[in-house]
Amino acid sequence: MVPIFIAQTLREAQRVEELLTRRGVDYEVQVELFGYTLLGSARYGAMFYVTAGHEDYCRSTLMDADLSLGVIEKEYKDA
Repeated sequence: MVPIFIAQTLREAQRVEELLTRRGVDYEVQVELFGYTLLGSARYGAMFYVTAGHEDYCRSTLMDADLSLGVIEKEYKDA
């Protein structure tokens, strides 16, 4: 499974869940640390994972739905 999206709010996570479910995509969600506030408090979000074969489709679908801010870009490794 590869990470494709980090939702920073419950509303955003619900939009992603609805979109992926409507498209018939199997996914997993885990709560993960994504940063800290200026005062040092931890910030958590909902990390969405899909199989490697669906990652490009899901990323483009999320970007088309104006959710590009939370999309996690694909990591390219040099061969």
